[in-house]
Amino acid sequence: MSAQRRVRGAKGRLRVHAAAIAALALSCGIAGCTATPAPTTASTPPTASTTSLDPAVRAQLEAALDEGFAASGMPGVTVALWIPGQDEWVATRGVSDLASNLPMDRANQSKIGSITKTIVGTVALQVIGDGEAGLTLDHTIDRWYPDFPEANAITVRMLMNMSSGIGGPGQAQLDRICADPYSTITPDEVIAIGASTPREAYAPGEGFAYSGFNTFLLGRILEHSTGTDLGTLIDEHLMEPLEMTRSRFAPDAVLAEPFNRGYSGFCAQLPQPTDTTDWTNHESWAAGAMLSTIDDLHAWGLALGEGYGLTPELRAARIDDLAPGTSAAGYGYGLGVGVHIDPVSECLLDLSHSGAEPGYGAHVQYFAGSGAVLALIGNGDGGTGEEFFKVVAALVPVLPTSVAATSSTACLE
Repeated sequence: MSAQRRVRGAKGRLRVHAAAIAALALSCGIAGCTATPAPTTASTPPTASTTSLDPAVRAQLEAALDEGFAASGMPGVTVALWIPGQDEWVATRGVSDLASNLPMDRANQSKIGSITKTIVGTVALQVIGDGEAGLTLDHTIDRWYPDFPEANAITVRMLMNMSSGIGGPGQAQLDRICADPYSTITPDEVIAIGASTPREAYAPGEGFAYSGFNTFLLGRILEHSTGTDLGTLIDEHLMEPLEMTRSRFAPDAVLAEPFNRGYSGFCAQLPQPTDTTDWTNHESWAAGAMLSTIDDLHAWGLALGEGYGLTPELRAARIDDLAPGTSAAGYGYGLGVGVHIDPVSECLLDLSHSGAEPGYGAHVQYFAGSGAVLALIGNGDGGTGEEFFKVVAALVPVLPTSVAATSSTACLE
């Protein structure tokens, strides 16, 4: 059996499910954006090497998108499904700019939030795998941050699977962003805040708590270990070889034309919704500062699913080394990625991650059995950061089982 395709050694119980993984970002209960539906569908015609997407499947996807988009309240959304051997399905709803009423477009760049964690995690595994920096999953963080609470017990592995017990940024981070949307806070200043944040009520490695402080530490450890800044590492290891020319690690959050404007309901003291397009991403840095497009998310979804640039051992470890426990439905958190396994066969079903920044939401999902990729980019947070997932939740149930199997025995063969 391939170790990459089967998850081993999960213990305890971790209450992570699809919606939770999708909403791993800032959130607060503020109602927000309104939508201006403008349905359009864009797709490239089938080539000689592809077959047409089943018209019935296409119709179901379109109807589910209509339903999910209406429920989300976002100004606009772009979604896409790529199935190997079939023509793509790319569709948009709504507008990218409320003032001009310009429709969404697949070429538009957006902030993709916590999907950044999968990129930083992959770079970390590549650096560990090539051995040149001398970094391992079992190094404890006291080598770089000796004064951080429990530093001699927290490992790089625990930072990546969120089992370190470091507390989450929570409402305090949102309050800082709302008070100063153009903050230039440094990574080490954020790490210092993380050090003073109360820990979760378990020892390092014995539980799960999603916290961006983990990825800040991981990013800085990569910089210390390699002597190279994180943006350059991301470019050299991933963006350039994968030709993701419309993606950028961007703490400054400066989007390149054409782009989607973002609309947030997070900050009660500001107009509802607030245009967040030019807000900086320094508060997110390694945990959420990437910009991308729907087509670049396709490239990234494939690379993530296939374990691009990873040794066979580390390709397996990112799936096997889950934070303690998985949900009854088989959802858990691996090394920088959400992992979904079949609880019966223990075969990998899909890998995914979502992200939300004020005014933006995004999702990428790779289906192991089919090699298909589902991606989403939205330009509203609805005041919760989770509104975009209403679209994902509407689409996934209508995906054919040949694309998104709910159970699998393929890895046992």
